[in-house]
Amino acid sequence: MSKKKKSADLLKISENEKSELSFFIDRLRMQDPQGPSLENCLRSLKQSLVHREALAAALLEALSHEGGPVCFRAFCALQGIVQDKRLTRIVRQAAYRFRQKGFGVCDETSAPMKDSSPVVLVKAQEVKNEAYLAGSVKDHMFQYGAYVFSKDDDSAYALYLAVSPGFSCEHVGIYPMSRKEFKERLRKVAEFLQSPMREVSLGHMARVLESLVSLKRIPAEDRANVPRVRRLLEPYALQDPRPYFLQVWDQKGLAPLREVDLPDLVDFITLNLEFVPYRELFSDKSALERCVTALKTIQDGVITVPEHLTQERLDKGLREATREIFPLEVCRGLAKDWEELALWTLLDGEDLYLVEKIFALSLHAQALEDSGSSPVMRRIVEVAMAVFFNFLTPDLEADLRRLEALEEDSEDSDEELDRTPSGLYVPRGVLE
Repeated sequence: MSKKKKSADLLKISENEKSELSFFIDRLRMQDPQGPSLENCLRSLKQSLVHREALAAALLEALSHEGGPVCFRAFCALQGIVQDKRLTRIVRQAAYRFRQKGFGVCDETSAPMKDSSPVVLVKAQEVKNEAYLAGSVKDHMFQYGAYVFSKDDDSAYALYLAVSPGFSCEHVGIYPMSRKEFKERLRKVAEFLQSPMREVSLGHMARVLESLVSLKRIPAEDRANVPRVRRLLEPYALQDPRPYFLQVWDQKGLAPLREVDLPDLVDFITLNLEFVPYRELFSDKSALERCVTALKTIQDGVITVPEHLTQERLDKGLREATREIFPLEVCRGLAKDWEELALWTLLDGEDLYLVEKIFALSLHAQALEDSGSSPVMRRIVEVAMAVFFNFLTPDLEADLRRLEALEEDSEDSDEELDRTPSGLYVPRGVLE
């Protein structure tokens, strides 16, 4: 047996662990080597990998192939986890790859890298104050980067804001750097998200930050950066109180937005699962599971009751579950997620049909006073029950049959659908 095959056998990990490994790498790709959140990220990874040496070794090997300062920092911090003599050879090989890439020797206590970008005094007229946005529709991730002149110390700063699915803040950062360094970092962000960079208003970035603050979604390690970032963005506050999406819509000279009826929104959200961050919204499935159990009890009751009473009980149970799963603060976050998704889709030149529907979802979620009364939020819960627990409510089943018939009759439809074990048709690849 070859050495390569022996290494592969030692690194056998389960499918769940492969998903974890991919998540760990993606999380590290989001980090800035000088960012204050990196240390917390590494501590969290360490806690997750303790007593899981095979997975730790697999991550170290993947990091060595990936390369880069963040991966090297992670390698230095995590290599001590692997103590199994059969796995240490893999760690040594990973260290060798890093040395080939120009990184030196490290140990578990390696100190963080020093910031190589000191404050540089510049003239205000030499700085182009600008902001950019990169987005991933599939992952519901948005990254904002701005380059701004500060009158306080006659210096230029790069501001970064990373928003994760469901409109949570991954990172707020401020760094002194040259415009060339800023552009290079933007290029890497765009490469990571497989997204172009689109220019946006500095005032919009300021609004996104304020929304994250008001929703209490700034990570503890980054809260100290918020006042400085706010102060630098303050001169560029938008005077138009409308959402920035509407301002861009007008700037493009488009016809007025069409009003979208609630039944159309429900159909849209039923067939377009990629526009809901299901994994993040239902990372804790306990409430959803209780809902499935309660509705199954009503639906499969041994005592015969009139059909309309059964339907009333199902509706009541679904409304109560929706209120529990989607308190209003979650609805507000989802509204902002959809607003940014609509903006990105508009900036990226996608079909205006999609843009109007996504923005209508945002307006609907923003205006809610009771999530249980919303057919859109209830439908999200129904689809989640079908996807995660193979349970179909009568309403969802009826709508799927109706929409399936429409899909078959549509000559323009060329989208391939997959059928889940529960009988739900979803666009191919959405929940892979």
